[in-house]
Amino acid sequence: MSKNINLINTTYKRVALLLIVIGLLLAADSFLRLNFFYKLWPLIVAVLGIGFIGIYLRQKAGGGIYLAVGEYLVCFSGLAIYCNFTSWHDLMFLWPLFIVYLGIVSVTFFFIDKEKHILLLIGLLLVSLGGFFLLIFSVSVQYWWSIFILVGLSFLISGKIK
Repeated sequence: MSKNINLINTTYKRVALLLIVIGLLLAADSFLRLNFFYKLWPLIVAVLGIGFIGIYLRQKAGGGIYLAVGEYLVCFSGLAIYCNFTSWHDLMFLWPLFIVYLGIVSVTFFFIDKEKHILLLIGLLLVSLGGFFLLIFSVSVQYWWSIFILVGLSFLISGKIK
């Protein structure tokens, strides 16, 4: 019992020290007007996502929601770092990545439970859909209607697979 208490105390001390270091770096960044560490806040989100993935890996069964949230947070933090160092205005064209991230999570769940082939189909459809949106919005917004053609073709193809 005392071993568990010592482990918890050690964990709290590590988290406390990490938060203090992050606070000091952000304070120095603010006072020195560097705006560098401020732009790295998504790394905190990535660490949180990796923590959720770690929770999933430590569990014996279930807990897939931890994996899903962890993957999504790690993917989002990559996009947020990119936007911090370029411009958040770019998100106007990069929003389809959120659809791609959902597809990645779905494909991951397929590899965990290989009997659910629908997860692979949904994941690949979401990744394709997000990729298509990225392509369309990077070429011209005026071709937005072509997504209906792609979705219709996807339904026809998925009907043939069964």
